[in-house]
Amino acid sequence: MAEWGEVPRLAPDQAAPPNGSRDAMLRLIADAVPALMAYYDLPSLRCAFANRRYAEDYGWTPDAILGQTLRQAVGDAAWDVIEPHIRRARSGEPVHYTREQRLPSGALRVIEVNLIPHFSSDEAAPRRQIGIFVLINDVSHHVEAEGALRDSEERLRKFAEVTNEGIVFHLKGIITDVNPALLAMTGYALADLLGRHAMDFVPDSWRQVSIDYLAAAREDPYETALIHKDGHEIPVEMIGKSMSLRGEVHRIVVVRDITTRKEAQRRIEFLALHDPLTQLPNRIYLKERLAQVLALARRRDGLAAVLFIDLDNFKTVNDSLGHHAGDLLLREMARRLSAAVREADMVSRLGGDEFLVVLADIGSREDAAGVADKLLAIVNEAVEIEGHLLSVSPSIGIGLFPDDGDNADDLIRHADAAMYHAKDSGRGHYQFFTPDMSQRAFDALHMESQLREAIAGEQFVLHYQPQLSLADGRLVGLEALVRWQHPQRGLIGPDAFVPFAEARGLIAGIGRWVLCEACRQLKAWFGAGWPMVPVAVNLSAIEFRQPSLVQDITEILAAAGLAPQYLEIELTESVLMDPGGFALGTLSKLKALGVGLAIDDFGTGYSSLAYLKRYPIDKLKIDRSFVCDIPGDGDDVAITTAIVQMAHSLKLLTVAEGVETPEQRALLQSLGCDEYQGYLIARPMDTAALQAWMAQRSDNAVQPSSNSPSP
Repeated sequence: MAEWGEVPRLAPDQAAPPNGSRDAMLRLIADAVPALMAYYDLPSLRCAFANRRYAEDYGWTPDAILGQTLRQAVGDAAWDVIEPHIRRARSGEPVHYTREQRLPSGALRVIEVNLIPHFSSDEAAPRRQIGIFVLINDVSHHVEAEGALRDSEERLRKFAEVTNEGIVFHLKGIITDVNPALLAMTGYALADLLGRHAMDFVPDSWRQVSIDYLAAAREDPYETALIHKDGHEIPVEMIGKSMSLRGEVHRIVVVRDITTRKEAQRRIEFLALHDPLTQLPNRIYLKERLAQVLALARRRDGLAAVLFIDLDNFKTVNDSLGHHAGDLLLREMARRLSAAVREADMVSRLGGDEFLVVLADIGSREDAAGVADKLLAIVNEAVEIEGHLLSVSPSIGIGLFPDDGDNADDLIRHADAAMYHAKDSGRGHYQFFTPDMSQRAFDALHMESQLREAIAGEQFVLHYQPQLSLADGRLVGLEALVRWQHPQRGLIGPDAFVPFAEARGLIAGIGRWVLCEACRQLKAWFGAGWPMVPVAVNLSAIEFRQPSLVQDITEILAAAGLAPQYLEIELTESVLMDPGGFALGTLSKLKALGVGLAIDDFGTGYSSLAYLKRYPIDKLKIDRSFVCDIPGDGDDVAITTAIVQMAHSLKLLTVAEGVETPEQRALLQSLGCDEYQGYLIARPMDTAALQAWMAQRSDNAVQPSSNSPSP
């Protein structure tokens, strides 16, 4: 045993311990280590030392195993397995191997064996082999871990091969592997990517965003871009995860191509500022641009003009040839008007057959007149529509800055007044605004007086339009729509007085009456056994900004005895444009009250899509302008699809407005839209007509279930 190795030397002033103490120390150390240790003399292969773990593992005591041959010590079965390795070790070769070992209990383990030849230290015979060290470690847990890792890697590899989303593996930014979907997405071959830094494939404009994400080891989704092999940029959404692999922290990045989503989003954002029919700027965009033009003219002490254009006899074309012919005519007029002005000017469609042209930085009144003459000429030119040669003439009103107004609203209003004067004066020509064109102002005062009387005398009625489930046709709601029962003019639709009431600050009184009446009527219908579905009420931005709104709604519900979940408030996207946080506070209070919240005419406003995640909205109503031309119009189908998919990803319901044909309903149903309303179901009806409609439906007898909340 003294030849096994060196015992640490003692300091000069220390007495050497007796041999017995040294052997005991070696024994103590050998028995304390977790490995199995033994030493066999050569050539006899008899055991000269074994630690406790080695001896007991083969059924011996440390004393009893001494003097046993290796074959006797381990048994015949083990000997047959290890004998080739022993033969190599006896020849002086260090041997390392692993093997499975069946324990007496029947369990299977994996051991790592090292056979270390021991040579004599005798200087006379320095290479004489005198024994073999045996060192055995149980490595079962390492093997199991490696097997689990291989299984995990195999599962990950198979997933990476079949998924449609790109997957990138990298170590400290250096790409180590990618899946086939990533190669298909980017156009590269695997050899083009391996060993390259991931940032080599990120455009300069996005690189810092990606570097910051990687440096922070973030694991949330973010948007960036990749460079395709052909050079174009691919908008992508990435999410990275860190994982430990063979002692190093690797990153796995899932890459989703969001080109289609971005295109749909850009289309929605474009249509928020443009007329969907003519692609011209809409009223919102117009006012923004006009404000900029006036600000520039004000700084330069210059002139600008607004030309209000109305197509004479356009209604005749619509009525005789149909709306499709009318739409084609409007598109052609939009093209002609746009081609006739400078790049610095703007042509906008306000709606119907009304257009507005903004002339920036003109030199004189005569310049505006010259443009008006040019527009008269090009609009008067005949146009062929579906085999019919049509000719329309424009009436144009002109408002000048600064003479006729120093802000956008005044200029548009005065140009509008001048246009009506041109129309009343024979049509087909233009008129500049003059102060004596004030009759419309008088008419506005008369309208305001009548509206105030209508509010005081409650001269309003509600019509209701049903909303049905696209899944099963169930009645799921009613929308309340206000009408003015004028004493002399009869029933007046909302378009004829609601915008005016908003402009004159009268809408709050009308809105409160609508809320009270809708809640009262719905409660009465519940009492009569009607289906318990909510009623939707439109709320203008002006009403929404009333400080007392939440308290007013609370009191109205209490007075009607109606549970909040049966009232749904519909808001336009303009309400969401509130950087001050008022909208969020009010919407949160309404949500806490239990009232449903919907965005009306979605896609036509000017809100950021990010607000949909911020606000507690329940439902999006897809504007009828996107529905009316489906399934024939590919753009409208794409936009409607994008809205439905986006809403569902945000856990929002969708309602399609203006559904008039079974084909529209079928497409919406296939897209996963939840609800719909429109003439295909029914026109808005007064209470008597709605009662008759309900009586014809098979579900008019449906009663609330036992767990339905009290109305």
